[in-house]
Amino acid sequence: MIFKITLTAFLFGTVVAYSQEGRSESGANGEVEILRDPGFVQGVTQGYANHLSPEEQADCLSRWTKKGVKNSQWAFWEISEQLHFAHNGKTPTLPRPGSFNWTTANGAKQFQIEDGVVRMKLDTAKEWREGGSLNLPDKEGRAPKYGDPHTVWPHFLIGQHFAKDNAPGTVLSEGEKLGVEGPQRLRFGIDIRLNRLQKSSDWDHQAEYGASNHAIFYMAFILMPRSASRLADTGKFYMLVPAIFSEGNEANVPGSAPWIGLDQFGDGVYFSGAHPTLKASSWVSYDIDVKQLIREGLAAATQRSLAQKKNRLYRVEDYWLASMLVGWEIWGGFDTDIEFKNLSLRGGPAGR
Repeated sequence: MIFKITLTAFLFGTVVAYSQEGRSESGANGEVEILRDPGFVQGVTQGYANHLSPEEQADCLSRWTKKGVKNSQWAFWEISEQLHFAHNGKTPTLPRPGSFNWTTANGAKQFQIEDGVVRMKLDTAKEWREGGSLNLPDKEGRAPKYGDPHTVWPHFLIGQHFAKDNAPGTVLSEGEKLGVEGPQRLRFGIDIRLNRLQKSSDWDHQAEYGASNHAIFYMAFILMPRSASRLADTGKFYMLVPAIFSEGNEANVPGSAPWIGLDQFGDGVYFSGAHPTLKASSWVSYDIDVKQLIREGLAAATQRSLAQKKNRLYRVEDYWLASMLVGWEIWGGFDTDIEFKNLSLRGGPAGR
């Protein structure tokens, strides 16, 4: 389900006001904005394209920096065989301050920022094997260049560690971790508009995936166990809010029943089913109680553990909140166009 992330984060123990580039001070009601640069003024940096070599990623980052993509607080998460922004030397373009445009050479994947509004376009029918397993040969029998036995279906997301930057290798002290057990409230807001979501390939990959072809746009909050000192450690737990789940028809149901399970790396995954469903051409506002989402997910994990006679209790105080992701995970060929804006993760006193 979720791909392996070998990153780390710098966090803080309680939600307090402090000065830092891209982060706001606390408001009149005692809340503080946890996200850095929620309006994307500094753009998005070349991030974690699991199927690119370190040399390719470094070359891409150098080119983007020279173009003016500097001090970005957000990073791309890409799993792809042939729809990498890094492969297009002409991207991104920066028409004016705060405006950014990335595109693949064939235009099948695009990412635009304009006045704080993000627009993502992706057609996985133009991806390797039309959105099928990225580690298998194509119809002509050619082997993939970046094939990986674990990260096999297309992902297109952006993310941010609740940190001073998104650089890997940072080891955290206990006081630097953003705990979720205290009295603070944590609410995430975002407005999303679905412009297009339709099947774009007849190639059925159900046999290789063990599931119907589908597209999911979600917000994910990543927990780490207290024993972990960096995000690269084991024991992750992904708390997901699906904004839409589609198999290419009108039955777009975002986790109509909550789901709990493990991904291919053995990390926990929880899908919440208590949030709005996107409808084409309409802005939908989300106000997510992140602490409640976490409680629901850990309670579901505990219930599952007890039912399986493993008797493990999953407790809020045993985790810290490391990072978040927003974007697409697609199995099969889908043509998508989506926008979002007004991101905010506010921390503050309970009851506000």
